[in-house]
Amino acid sequence: MSGFIKPMRVWWLVVSLVVFAALGTGAASQFLVRNEQKLKKREILSKGNYLTSIVALHSIEDFKGKNRENFLRTFREYLFAESLLYCLVYDDQEKPLLVLAPPGMESSIPEHIRIRSLNSMGLTTQSYSLKGLKYSIYEFSKPIFHGGEKTGTVRLGFKAPSISLTSPDRVSLLAMIGLFIFASGTFIYYAMAIALGPLSELYRTLGVHNHASEPLKSRSKKACGLLEIVGELEKSYFQVKETLKQAESEHAEITSRLGVANFEKYQMIKVIDALDFGVIITDTQHHINHMNTYMLNLLGKKREDAVGRSLNEVVSNPDIKSFVTRQKAIATVSQIEIELSGVAPDEMFQVSLSYIKDDEGSVNGKMILVKNITGEKSAEKTQHEFIANVAHEFLTPLTTINSYTEMLIDGEVNDKEMQKEFYNTINQEVNRLSDFIQNLLNMSKIEMGGLTLEKRFVKTEWLAADCVAAVEKAAQEKQITIEKNFPDNFPALLGDKDFLKIAIINLLSNAVKYTPENGQITFSISEKDGHVVFEVSDTGCGISDEELPLVFDKFYRSSDPYVAEQKGNGLGLAMTSEIIHLHGGSIEVKSEINKGSQFTIRLPKEEFYLGQQQ
Repeated sequence: MSGFIKPMRVWWLVVSLVVFAALGTGAASQFLVRNEQKLKKREILSKGNYLTSIVALHSIEDFKGKNRENFLRTFREYLFAESLLYCLVYDDQEKPLLVLAPPGMESSIPEHIRIRSLNSMGLTTQSYSLKGLKYSIYEFSKPIFHGGEKTGTVRLGFKAPSISLTSPDRVSLLAMIGLFIFASGTFIYYAMAIALGPLSELYRTLGVHNHASEPLKSRSKKACGLLEIVGELEKSYFQVKETLKQAESEHAEITSRLGVANFEKYQMIKVIDALDFGVIITDTQHHINHMNTYMLNLLGKKREDAVGRSLNEVVSNPDIKSFVTRQKAIATVSQIEIELSGVAPDEMFQVSLSYIKDDEGSVNGKMILVKNITGEKSAEKTQHEFIANVAHEFLTPLTTINSYTEMLIDGEVNDKEMQKEFYNTINQEVNRLSDFIQNLLNMSKIEMGGLTLEKRFVKTEWLAADCVAAVEKAAQEKQITIEKNFPDNFPALLGDKDFLKIAIINLLSNAVKYTPENGQITFSISEKDGHVVFEVSDTGCGISDEELPLVFDKFYRSSDPYVAEQKGNGLGLAMTSEIIHLHGGSIEVKSEINKGSQFTIRLPKEEFYLGQQQ
């Protein structure tokens, strides 16, 4: 009987250990699956919130035209994720601007998910399942704001994590756990059997138990010790596993933060490189940490030839080097104006220096800004010249008016004809001032975009007749002949008749003014290539090649002595040019010294209908 019991005990031990190993392995697998699912879900939520927030930081313009290519390049380089299923960007009208998704994915998303995503005003997370898919989908959405107003919406879809028990790594891990449990159980069983052997002999000697009860009690004690040891081992194992999981989670978080930092650094570099002025960032020892594209192009350097080198090696201008080295950290910002001879001649630059400080206020670097202020200096010069010209134009007629008025008041002029001439002169100067002020106001309105044209259909024969009548008297006084080359059928125009008269009269008046006595002016109207063409030619003093490009500038007057002695303020041609451009036309001039000038205006032709003429 005892020979039979011993094999049965061994068989029972093997079966028990196998069952115990299987149960332990199953419990371990379930625990691993649950914990990994929680970790994966936490990771996908963190990743989705992060990626959605990063994409929503872009302006809605970044998803249009060429800007979208820059976004896609950044998206692929910094924001790519294996579990990302789709990326959808909509404008404020809920129209898609960017669709990165498998075919049919966008239309298969449930309507309630879409509505909530497009109408939410904050970061939103939703999950849903699609028919035919074995996994769930997490959708993250966030609105895009600009100037405090919602301009669009970003939607990102991620595949929910799937945990497979049949993966090679997991099968190997579970097999090792089962084998460990089986081997440990076997070892512990025999170790306890050896340890409890003397106690069993003691029980037999004292007669505490009989043959039937001995195996039962022995097994009970051995089983109890085995369970306690296995329980401790399981507890220790899962504590180690949890510690490893926590370490992996912390590593993922650090990696995510590092990715954000790298992305922000990359974006900052892109912003600095996009600036239209030079930026140089150095440490306290004047070694260059960064130089933007504008400054590299200005100095004719490559980035690898500048970054990491001393400022003295890269920048050869002595004014910049002395300015940077002599400034103390006491001043927050200081600046100078210099010329970069040999780099950009005839241009003026403003060099500013500011200090980069840490949270404790210690200086750890310098930032040098180099801005081209040539345009600003030119504008200042133009402004001064404008004020001087306006003052001159006001002073001359006011002086005449004041002198004539004082003479009339003091009774120095008794002759009636002489008084009449004085009054006429005062009236002419007042009209001259009035016209000058009106021209200034019109030029200001044109430049500010406040001039309103009342466009209507204009019959060019009436327009031409009014313009010729305005200058005919002055031409007769100088015995100048005005030859009119008009077509039999005048073309029609769409425009503001009053302003077109100002433009054409300015050309005819200049022709009369700068043509000597007994000269000739030709005024022509024709139709060519869908345009109405006005030409004013004269036999006057002409314009030199050097002055020809400047004739349409405000307050420009020729240096020619004959031109200088004629009255004028230099606004007529500038006004004419602006009026023609407002009508969608063009104006050009050809001239030759002592042979005359020819001004040509081209305006778009319009069909003429009865009842629409002006």
